[in-house]
Amino acid sequence: MRIRGLDFLRGIAIIGVLCRHSEMQNVITRVGGFGVDLFFVLSGFLVASLLFTEYQKTGSTNIGRFLIRRGFKIIPVFYVCLGLTILIDTFYFNRTPTILNILTEAFFLQSYGVPMRFHTWSLSVEEHFYMILAFLVFLAVKFKWLNYTKSVIVFLGAVITLIFTMRLIFCLHHIENPVNFFATHLRADGLFTGVLLSYLWHFKASVIERWKRRRLILYLLAIVFIIPIFVFPSDSFFILTFGYNLMHFGFAILIILFADKNQEPFVIKHPYLKHISISICFLGINSYSIYLWHLLVKDLLFSETQSVAFGTTIFFTAAITFGVLSSFLIEKQFIKIRDRYFRRIV
Repeated sequence: MRIRGLDFLRGIAIIGVLCRHSEMQNVITRVGGFGVDLFFVLSGFLVASLLFTEYQKTGSTNIGRFLIRRGFKIIPVFYVCLGLTILIDTFYFNRTPTILNILTEAFFLQSYGVPMRFHTWSLSVEEHFYMILAFLVFLAVKFKWLNYTKSVIVFLGAVITLIFTMRLIFCLHHIENPVNFFATHLRADGLFTGVLLSYLWHFKASVIERWKRRRLILYLLAIVFIIPIFVFPSDSFFILTFGYNLMHFGFAILIILFADKNQEPFVIKHPYLKHISISICFLGINSYSIYLWHLLVKDLLFSETQSVAFGTTIFFTAAITFGVLSSFLIEKQFIKIRDRYFRRIV
């Protein structure tokens, strides 16, 4: 069953990304790109929860089934998008992609190579994360490590710290030209922050419940952790290093608040905000396809002769429409096939 609060956060994330890639110039468009990091923390939390739930209910995890199910959701619509992008770039824009471009996209190496569309680097990071997480959980189940809560928490904290340290070192040496800032080993700490939260959620539920009872404090902490991205430039040394981790912790706190089915946030349950929240949740449900297609749609429709307001309206409308159609016609159809032949164990 879907959790409306998390769909709402996905919706906010995709709106932020669309704003970031629009032609508007304001504080929302400046910080909108951090919607990708909200996606990362959400993805780490939800994907790890699938594995942890299966382990707690069955005592084991079927890693192969897990990876196949992720593949059915991610890969078909991505390859359709890739194929159409190649055709449009070749025959409409007259900029035939190189074999290296195509192979980089096809094998999800965008975070280290040269992607055909800039935004697909995040898909690469996610795919690498799925493989790493599957391997780590396989080992943890095989050697019965998951029940050693302190050790697992320390390990995940160490992974997050290691990624932060590598990014810090990278920024110290390349702050003037951070060409590979989107490499997986520099950006996966958001995903592992989500994994850490998921582990606490499933194996330290009493701790999470105590936190939930202090909702006002949690909201204040989330604001404190997230507000630096509104204050400092997005490419400042502070944001590129410590700022990302503070933001990830802030997003993790929001997940605690928004994933609580028993006490949904004000913006979700208030009757006067009902239609707005439903619309945002709808965008969240279809956010993957919208994210996948939005830059190709912009390239096709945006013209420098348009006014910013008109161009942004066309971009938002077309990106959402095309993304939702893709979600229903491709993504959800393959999910039906997946659920027919590769059902979840729990």
